[in-house]
Amino acid sequence: MSWPDPSRLRWTPTQRVKADDGTEIAVEILGDNHPGPTIVFTHGWTFSSRSWHYQRMLAERWRLVLMDHRDHGESGAGPREHRTVDQVGKDLYAVLRATCAAPGTASGLRDVVLVGHSMGGMTIMSLAAQHPELFGDGPVRGVALVDTSAARDQADAFGLPRPIAAAFIKQWKAGLALMVSDPEKAERARRSGSAISVAISRFLNLGTKPDKRLARFTEAMSAATKAQVVGDFWLTLDEHDKSAALAELGTTPTLVIVGDKDRLTPPAHARAIAAAIPDARLLELRGAGHCPMLEQPEAVNAALIDLVETAVAKRKADDVTYPAAPAERPTRTRTRRSADKVTT
Repeated sequence: MSWPDPSRLRWTPTQRVKADDGTEIAVEILGDNHPGPTIVFTHGWTFSSRSWHYQRMLAERWRLVLMDHRDHGESGAGPREHRTVDQVGKDLYAVLRATCAAPGTASGLRDVVLVGHSMGGMTIMSLAAQHPELFGDGPVRGVALVDTSAARDQADAFGLPRPIAAAFIKQWKAGLALMVSDPEKAERARRSGSAISVAISRFLNLGTKPDKRLARFTEAMSAATKAQVVGDFWLTLDEHDKSAALAELGTTPTLVIVGDKDRLTPPAHARAIAAAIPDARLLELRGAGHCPMLEQPEAVNAALIDLVETAVAKRKADDVTYPAAPAERPTRTRTRRSADKVTT
């Protein structure tokens, strides 16, 4: 698979799902004829479903559903007051009901494995808080939480020394406040695609010696998200606390992934999540930042494959079989080699 291209962020949705407030959520469905669980991907704050560029190859083995959050990517704009973690949890539920329906089953849903990065992980936690019946013995057969947090630690300083951190955080909060209070002025002040903007994205999103192409790509995704949306969602992320919802995952096989150089949601957050979920597997990727699915895709994909296979094995142990799928010709995809080391 080729490098992600910042000039090709636009895409045509397979389906548009109406949320409970009427906002249209853009969805892409891949590998639609595969049996077994559907893998549902939810992306991070200011990004889009294009951030799962290297995970799309998993459609060779399973059915995939990739969604854009409201006000992100190809999804519609919803009411400003609905830019919250709780609302995107509701949006995920609507997407599941529309794309993973299985009439005749107790839940009305086919088996799914949920994969969420950053705000997408918080979206899954919100879903667990609102619909705990979906987890445990429900249709959610596996969960992967990638570089996310159950509750923001106000002491986080982006990994910077104290004096520098104080100045950076002051500027950071001022910029976000402007996005909320005067979005038009904030939009005019943005320098999308500039060397400074790309450098900031590299600092916040990527780890040790990242490829410049990834920095340009992550910056382009964020630049495509309106300033007001960036600021409004940050307010809910800054206050969100879904620690109690982790208990709802119960016996659901759970994978927690984090880059050990993550500045936005440092490894301590991932460790706290893994400690709160029985038998969760914690995978820390050396040298990766906030976006290991882009930086170290081979390691992330291998872990996701293991998670889905675990979910399938657990389902078979429960004496449930999947319907056969029509035969289709496999597609060949190139992958990028990586020599990154992984610790567990």
